[in-house]
Order: sequence, then structure tokens, then C-alpha cells
Amino acid sequence: MDKKLPLYERFALELEAQIKAGTFPEGGRIPALRESSIQHSLSLSTVLQAYRLLETRGIIEARPQSGYYVKYRPSGRSLQADPAPAREDPTQVSTDELSMQLFRDTHDPDFAKFGAASPDPELLPMAKLDRILIQLAKQGRFALDSSFYPEGCEELRVQVAQRAFGYGCSIRPDDLVITAGCSEAIALCLQAVCRPGDLVAIESPTYFGILLEMEALHLKALEIPTSPGTGMSLDALAFALENHPVRAVVAMTNFNNPLGSCMPDEAKRELVEMLERKGVPLIENDIYGELYFGDRRPGVAKAQDRSGSVLLCSSFSKDISPGYRIGWVAPGRFFQDVNKLKLAFANGTSVLPQLTIASYLESGGYDLHLRKIRRAYAQKVARMSRAIMESFPEGTRIAEPGGGYVIWVRLPAGLDSLLLYREAVKSLITIAPGHIFSPTHKYRDCIRLSAAAWSEKTEKDLARLGRIAKGLLGAGS
Repeated sequence: MDKKLPLYERFALELEAQIKAGTFPEGGRIPALRESSIQHSLSLSTVLQAYRLLETRGIIEARPQSGYYVKYRPSGRSLQADPAPAREDPTQVSTDELSMQLFRDTHDPDFAKFGAASPDPELLPMAKLDRILIQLAKQGRFALDSSFYPEGCEELRVQVAQRAFGYGCSIRPDDLVITAGCSEAIALCLQAVCRPGDLVAIESPTYFGILLEMEALHLKALEIPTSPGTGMSLDALAFALENHPVRAVVAMTNFNNPLGSCMPDEAKRELVEMLERKGVPLIENDIYGELYFGDRRPGVAKAQDRSGSVLLCSSFSKDISPGYRIGWVAPGRFFQDVNKLKLAFANGTSVLPQLTIASYLESGGYDLHLRKIRRAYAQKVARMSRAIMESFPEGTRIAEPGGGYVIWVRLPAGLDSLLLYREAVKSLITIAPGHIFSPTHKYRDCIRLSAAAWSEKTEKDLARLGRIAKGLLGAGS
């Protein structure tokens, strides 16, 4: 080792070597600062500098009042980019029955649910929510209260606005509309900015639920290639804006479903500026924004919005409760349009779940809960990623997500994901075949798997899925 290096760097390199050798496994605690100081005859400040260096490199992480731990990192052969063409033609959206079947499989207790992007129920704060809900129900003020407007309860809108301010958005409570989940928020936004037959630029691949909504609204799609590392290609989008009558853009800028990609904050700024010049609104889906694995929450494009053209959508379905169906939208200059549509089609969102989540947020336990589930999902993603690479055929590639809990898997050449899905279902395993994430049914060689379903119990199911994949590949060779 180079003795010219500062002492703290030398100690950091020694500790890193021990971590890579498995002395301190992923998720395991490393020696406390004082312990390392005594064992290695180093000052506390030297050890602290070394730990901070490893933390900056993403090798370890500090946990409040607990110490330092080795970070979970997905390993294996990573998928860097999808070879989607940069220049696409518009297409009429048409989804198939398989998309609906995946929703039904979610409720079948006999299936290993790798196909559904539902949170792990063991990680949801249901006991606390139940206590709050019971207390509110006893008060009964929500039952006949006519003071609740289509935009939703003020208590919840205040809490959402406070959290949004924390990641750079100056959103007032009066700028928000509470919705029945993020899906309704996006549907309202699409109706507010588009008319039947309009062209919408979308990420490719994209969440198939958005395709279902676009089909129902008779909208056309223009696929924009999206990288597992940096999100939607801005060069391809710029070309599309110059050559097609794009009416709106829909993007999941933080932890795209299914890729898990996160657009850098600088790229988000460039995206907003590009669309503002063209007068094209951005419908931003931030449903996974709080489930990051890094040191800080990624920003949102909405934070760069100066013209009110970014319609920011999210919900509490992925981190608090999918059953409550509580989402929200900050529609900017389209507020009146979105609120009018909410009034026309739903009149409002169920009040009791709104008040329950508002009370939970106000109680102050949300951030502690988020820290817990971020660690849990980072661990699940890392372990499942390793298991995929160990169990699946040679040539399999995975996208390494920086947040959320879904993993995009590219299968070796010659292995069709739809055929794999059909064989997996026979073994009571559900997966999401890649072609449902594209209106033109690309990605037949890809699948999306949910790491939220990963556990010791389902580890054998994943190994069985890998054997099915190997058998299909062998049969086709």
C-alpha cells in the first residue's frame, strides 16, 4: 500500500478490502468508531475520516443511533442500456388481457407474486394506521361533513405540501388535489391536457398501467428510449418534439417502473426547460421517490417548474398502504381543469383514509418508517439480484435500481418472456413479461420481477423459475 497516502485513506482501503473479502458482509455492522480507534491505534478523527470516505464511495452507511453498516449493493452482470431505437413512430395504444391477469394474480394466495409491484405487507405500518382510523371513526365528523371539497381534506394537503417543500417544491396546500391513488392522478392529468387522438410521449419501457389509461382515453403513444442508468433519453425526446405533434410527456423521473432508473437532477432541469420552450406539459410520476437507496432523496422535475407546466403526481400506496388508495397531484396551471374533472367523475376522495394518513404523517413517525423500509428494500433488491444471476441461464442481465423494489431482467437470446410466463404460471409463479411495458410489444426478451415479494420462503420459488428458464432455453437450442 502506498505509504504516501494519508493515514485515513490507508485505513479506509484496508477496511474496504475486508468488506470485499466478506469479513464484514452486506448489511452487517462494522466496528464502532471507538472500537476501531483502539484496535488499530488510530485517533478517533482518523477513523471518522476513513468511515466518511467509505460512506461517500457508497460502501458503508451510517444509521442514526446504531452505527455504520455495509451497504447492500446489487451484484452481477448489469444491464446498462436498452437498444431501443431513438426514432419511433406514433402508435395507437392497445393492451392485452395479460395486463389485467397480473392484477388478478395479486390477490391469489397460492401464487409466488414476483409479477405484481405491490409493497411487502410486513413493511407497512398497518397497526398504527388501524389505531388512528378507529379513533377517527369514533369521532364521526367525516360522515356527513359537507366542508370537504373535491380537492380533498386540508389536513392532508398541508402535510403533503410540507413534505414537498423538503425536496425543493414550493407547493401550497391550495395547489393540491387529493386522488384515489396515483393512477387516478395521472388519468386526471391526461384528461386535463389531452383530447382523444392526441399524441403522448412516454418512457420505453413504461408501466403498463399508464398504457391501460391511455388506451381508455384513446390517446396515441410515442415511445422514447429510456436507460436503466439515467432515464428517458433527452436527445430522443428533443427529436420527437421537433418531428411530431407531442401534446404531453409522461415520465417517472425517479425509479422508473420497470427499469428502476433515476434521472439526474440536472437532466430534470434540462427536461423542464426543453418542454417549456415547446409549451408541452410534463406529467411527472413520483410514486417511488421516497424509496431511494442512496444518501438523499432525489429531486423532482417539478422543483424546476417556473411556468406551472409540470403536473406532479404521487401516492402513499407504495410506502404506507395500497388499500387506502390515497394519492395526490400538484397540477400547476392546470389546477382548475384537474379539480373540475375530479368533481365531475368522483366528487371527491374517501375522507376517512385521508384523515388517517394526515394524522399519521403529522405524528412524526413517517420518516422513521421510511428509513426502515428503504433499508429493507435495498436488501431485498440486492439479494434477489444475486439470486437471479445465480439461478437464471448464462447471458441473463439485470438493471440495478437505485430505489423502489422492481428489477428489470433481460433474458438470454432465444428465451421468450411470454413463454416463460405461461410455464411459470403452471408452477404457481407469476412474473411480468416485458412486452406489456410497451405499446408496440417490444421487450419480448425481458421480464419484470418484484423484489418486494422476496423472502426466505420465496427463494426456492425464484430458483424454480430459474430452472424453468434454463429448461426452456435448452429446449429451444
